[in-house]
Amino acid sequence: MRQIIVKRGARYVKIAFANIYDKIRHNNFMKTNGIVRKVDGLGRVVIPREFRKLHKISLGDPMEISCMDNGEIVLRKLDMTLTLEELSSEAVRSLSEAVSGTVLVSNTEKWIGGSGKYKNQFAGKELPEQLRKMITERKGFCCNDCRELLPWQPTDEKYPLAGEPIAGDGDVFGALFVCSDKVTVGVNELLRVAANILGNSLQKF
Repeated sequence: MRQIIVKRGARYVKIAFANIYDKIRHNNFMKTNGIVRKVDGLGRVVIPREFRKLHKISLGDPMEISCMDNGEIVLRKLDMTLTLEELSSEAVRSLSEAVSGTVLVSNTEKWIGGSGKYKNQFAGKELPEQLRKMITERKGFCCNDCRELLPWQPTDEKYPLAGEPIAGDGDVFGALFVCSDKVTVGVNELLRVAANILGNSLQKF
C-alpha cells in the first residue's frame, strides 16, 4: 500500500492513504455535491440535461422553488395533474348535473377524473391520438358517435362526445369532455366557459 509522510513538529508519522480516506469519510469532510452550475447575470441556473431526462422535465414544465430553514434551496417539478384534478373536481360535478351526462377531465395524456355514469370506464385510460392532437392544438372537439374513441367496447348505442382544451396564456394542461345522450350548442358553451376558467386558474401556478 502506498504511503505518505506527514510532518508534525519534529516527528514524522506514517499514515496510509486508506486511513486518511476513512478519517475524512468518518468526519463528513467529503460530501457528494452533484453537478455544479453557476448563477448567471439574470439569476438563472440551468438544470443539467441528465437530470431533465431522468425526471422527464420538458420545456414549459412548472417548477416549484422552496427555501428551507437550513438555507437549502429546493427545486422540484410541480405535478400539475394533481392540481388539475383538485381544481376541476367541483366544476366537473356541477357540469355533470347540469347536462345530465358524464363529464370528464384529462391531462394531455389520459383521463384523470370525472363525474357521471361512465366515469369509471374512462378513469386512468390513455387518450386516443386524435384527442391528444386536439388538446395540443387547442381545438374544440364534438362528435355525434365516438365509439371508436372510447376506452371500452360499447354496445350499439351512439356516444356523443364533446371536448374543450384547458389552456392558459402559454400552457396547455388538459381538457374537459362531456359524454351525453345529446350534446347541444348550450352544452358546448358551458364546457368552453368551464375549460377557460380552469385554464386561467392553472396558469397562475
